[in-house]
Amino acid sequence: MSVYYNFKNVAELVDLLCAVFDTATGHDHDGTNSKAVTTGTPADDAVTTAKILAGALAASAAGRGKIADDFFDAATVLAKFDADSFTNAVLLLLIADGAFVADASTRALFADGFLPPAKMTATANTRVVNYQVEDLAAGADIAARALLEVPTGMVFTITDARIISHGTAAGIDAGNTCAVAIKNGANAIASATYDNATPFPDENASGSLGALSGTYKVLAAGEKLVLAVTNGATANPPAFMLQVTFTIADA
Repeated sequence: MSVYYNFKNVAELVDLLCAVFDTATGHDHDGTNSKAVTTGTPADDAVTTAKILAGALAASAAGRGKIADDFFDAATVLAKFDADSFTNAVLLLLIADGAFVADASTRALFADGFLPPAKMTATANTRVVNYQVEDLAAGADIAARALLEVPTGMVFTITDARIISHGTAAGIDAGNTCAVAIKNGANAIASATYDNATPFPDENASGSLGALSGTYKVLAAGEKLVLAVTNGATANPPAFMLQVTFTIADA
C-alpha cells in the first residue's frame, strides 16, 4: 500500500526524515521497527558452501589468520583427510629434504624393529661369512663340516659362493680331482670340481662354486650350511678361504 505525504513546508519534511532515520527509536516498516532488524548477522547455519567465495581463505597472512592455532587435532586430521590421500608425491612436497635428522630425537619417532628385513634394500640385508679351510694333506677330505645354523625366526638365502686360494695346488688332475661344495644339510647348494682342465685357483685368486640350487640355496630356521671337500688320492689343494654371501629375512 502506497502512502502519500503532502508537505506544507520544508520543516515538516525535515521532521519526517528525522523520525525515519532516528538512531534511537528507528521507524516502523510493515509493522516491524527498523531497530529490531539485525542486518549483517546471519542466522546459525545460514551460510552454505555455495555462499562462500572460492579462495576466500587466501594463501596470505590474512587468510591464514582466519584459522586458529592448533585447529587440527589428531581426531580432526583423521576425519578431514580422505584415506590414502597422502601419496608419495604429496609427501615429497610436504616433508622437507633432511627433515629426518640423524639424532636421538628423530630416531625416537620410530619404534624398535620398525623396519623388517623385507623393507630394507638387498644390500642392507646382505651378509658375508668367511671360513678358513686348513691345508689338507693329499687325499684328505672334509666330509660334512657345519659352518652355521639359521637362527629361529629367520631365513637365509645364499646368493654367491666362492673360494680364495692361499697357496699353490699340487697333484690335481683328471684322475685325482678336488671337489669343493656347500650344502643345505645333505643337499648340494653349489659345487666346483677342479682337475687338469679346470685348475684350482692360483694363490690369492678366487673361483666361483658355480650355479646355486634354486631349492636348497634357501635355508630355513634350524638348517645348517655345510662344507664338503673331496680329494682324489694325490689331490693336494692349498689352504683356502670359503666366502659365502647371503641375504637375511624374517621367516
